[in-house]
Amino acid sequence: MRDQVSISAIESAARHNNQPGPNHMNCGESVIAALWDAFEPDFPRAVVAAGAGMGAGIGGSGCICGALAGGVAFLGLMLETKERTKPVAAELHDAFCAGTGRRTPCCRVLTRGMEWTSPERIAQCQDHCAFAATEAARILCRELSIQLEA
Repeated sequence: MRDQVSISAIESAARHNNQPGPNHMNCGESVIAALWDAFEPDFPRAVVAAGAGMGAGIGGSGCICGALAGGVAFLGLMLETKERTKPVAAELHDAFCAGTGRRTPCCRVLTRGMEWTSPERIAQCQDHCAFAATEAARILCRELSIQLEA
């Protein structure tokens, strides 16, 4: 695992991973991949697949945003116990809800009124991926005493 991570690299990777196209990752995968690439933990990168069902609000249901779910999943992978993960998962949830300006983690609400393939919705989802990934990284750096670069 790295002893320092770059917030700007995480933000950029999360946005890039969530671009439409042949290598598109959904929001959950985008966040997990960006965090794995930044931290290089001692578990396989194949964990990115844990985010496969998180797109469009957990399995397309429109419920919890996959970007937030991916961030929470990565916190659990890194912190390894419920006792350590639960309070920081709540912290990430609250930061995400405040940071979106909509005060909800619900994909259906966050994307209301947007066409799924519209540039507006794509940009917003990329913003949410970047926000969830960088906030999760800030939390992990604090909890694991890892240096955070701008």
